[in-house]
Amino acid sequence: MNIRYSKNYDKGYKELKKKHRTEQLTNLEDIIELIKNSCDFNELKNNPLSYMYDFEPLKYNNSGYYSFNLSKHGGVIRLIVKPQDNCIVMDLADISNDHYKDFDHKGVIYYDE
Repeated sequence: MNIRYSKNYDKGYKELKKKHRTEQLTNLEDIIELIKNSCDFNELKNNPLSYMYDFEPLKYNNSGYYSFNLSKHGGVIRLIVKPQDNCIVMDLADISNDHYKDFDHKGVIYYDE
């Protein structure tokens, strides 16, 4: 799958580096590789590694978005993604530091907008 990055993602990534969240940064790299190596959304969704990172759909106002937990054993830091273009492009929308409470899909800004 191809990946499209948002400015929100970049801001969250810098925040993780600033706070020296090495476990989460390592897991983030693994998740990005998992996304890149998946042919489409269904392959990603059914991959055992996705289950390991608690891949799940978001609800209510954030439906259409999904998240990965950046801590394998619980935690509140999440990578928020959204499939696009017949599920062969994955938007990295944001990194939530408070279990979605700080995520607003209306505020996501992509570099090509």
